Amino acid sequence: MADIKTEICGIKFPNPVFTAAGPTAADYKMLLKARNGGAGGLVTKTISVIPAKVPIPNISFLPPNSLMNAELWSEMDYKKFISEEMTKIKELNLPVIASVGYSPEDLAFLGKELKGKGLIDAVEFSIHYVDKNADNLRRTAAALKDNIDVPVFAKFSPAISDLPLAVKMLDDIVDGYIAINSVGPGLDFDIKTLKPYLGSSDGRGWLSGRAILPIGLHFVASIYALSKKPVIGVGGIRAAEDVVKYIMAGASAVQVCSMSILKGQGVYGKLAKDLNKWMDENNYSDIESLRGIFHKQAEREKHILYFGKQVFPIVDRALCDTCGACVKICVHEALSIKDGLELNKELCVRCGICTQVCPKDALQMKEELI
Repeated sequence: MADIKTEICGIKFPNPVFTAAGPTAADYKMLLKARNGGAGGLVTKTISVIPAKVPIPNISFLPPNSLMNAELWSEMDYKKFISEEMTKIKELNLPVIASVGYSPEDLAFLGKELKGKGLIDAVEFSIHYVDKNADNLRRTAAALKDNIDVPVFAKFSPAISDLPLAVKMLDDIVDGYIAINSVGPGLDFDIKTLKPYLGSSDGRGWLSGRAILPIGLHFVASIYALSKKPVIGVGGIRAAEDVVKYIMAGASAVQVCSMSILKGQGVYGKLAKDLNKWMDENNYSDIESLRGIFHKQAEREKHILYFGKQVFPIVDRALCDTCGACVKICVHEALSIKDGLELNKELCVRCGICTQVCPKDALQMKEELI
């Protein structure tokens, strides 16, 4: 059986599927459910010096697997959170990562409050509400690092405009990275009442869940290429294959929030179990055998190897069951089913989407041999 344990900054986790800072990590009771649900690490909801005043309502559903939220940080007083909640959370016998925010002054203060208590194994700081200027990011990171005695992780917002510069400014301060926070702002509303689904002042909120997976993968892959520090992926995970993608892109672990809201706190263990099964079936022995291998493939093929070549979706007739999924999605009507699946090369624009919807992997983009 594949070994799915992972180690980050000397911290040993039984599996790479953690909670993420959010409503399903709000307190001890929530994290107890996560532990019992199979989480490999416990990340708390973000605490700050001033308790949040969260708008009502603050979460809306975007089918099939995404959310919009106007959630903020913890509504609980930081003193109570540290003295009562974290004391009990530590007794759950899983590594604990505290999420803290937001200003340099807040982080310096909270770092001192957490330092030396033995309650946490690491700390992440969110830059979601912080000026994304690279100099300010460095000052924010240093304020926490200088006042804490555990590894520090910087959690990136997708609003970062210059990721390479941000990593360069932070890399000698932080011990690792987390990517990404929710995406936005965004807006959704009821067309009958014209009322937004969220109770924020302008009705706007932040997008999470399946829709942001490609953005999260982009950030993780980019950070992995820019830094030797570990990175934890978060955003859009729905199934074990998404965990695999994050690890292949360079992540040492992942965090999950939206799916734990949509499907319950047992998702962590299910993802871990399904990841183990997938690794066994595909002959990967451990997390390190998976980590970062997307980049090796990308280096070989540069992923633009088809440019200028005669590449078409080629059918493997031994696999094709003529289900018609590819025919339905081809807007150019280049595919048809007669005696079998047929391709009209004059109509085909070689967009490639047909190869992704095929449930049997019977279509592959390949260079035409002449």
